[in-house]
Amino acid sequence: MPVGEIDTAAVLRCPQPIWAAKTETATRLRGRIEAVLSWATVAGFRSDDNPARWAGNLKDLLPAASKVSYESNHPALQLDDAPRWFADIRESESLPARALEFLASTAARSGEVRGATWEEVDFKKSLWIIPAHRMKCGENIVWC
Repeated sequence: MPVGEIDTAAVLRCPQPIWAAKTETATRLRGRIEAVLSWATVAGFRSDDNPARWAGNLKDLLPAASKVSYESNHPALQLDDAPRWFADIRESESLPARALEFLASTAARSGEVRGATWEEVDFKKSLWIIPAHRMKCGENIVWC
């Protein structure tokens, strides 16, 4: 379908079937469609308003995500259960298990752990130095 022909009904056909069951996915999908159509407008492929825009458009046609999604946080690991949890993780030889163990040991963000490189680790000093460009705070962070 040419981007110039996409209207609100076409946009709704994408997120609406999963809006209640997979609200987070549907919300992200709508946002990505909005971004693509916004680019198409700036690039001259469309001239109408963005049919995927939330405010003043889809907000009036779909229930708010907070009204249909009732996600709860996973329970925190109790301190007394930590040794057993680490022992269970260490039984696995998988890379994700090592990453999870490293993440829990450093309290770093998952993206920082997934993006870690060997160049960031000083084994002689037992330091992991995360460069500022990879940090949310924009500053170098040193883990011992």
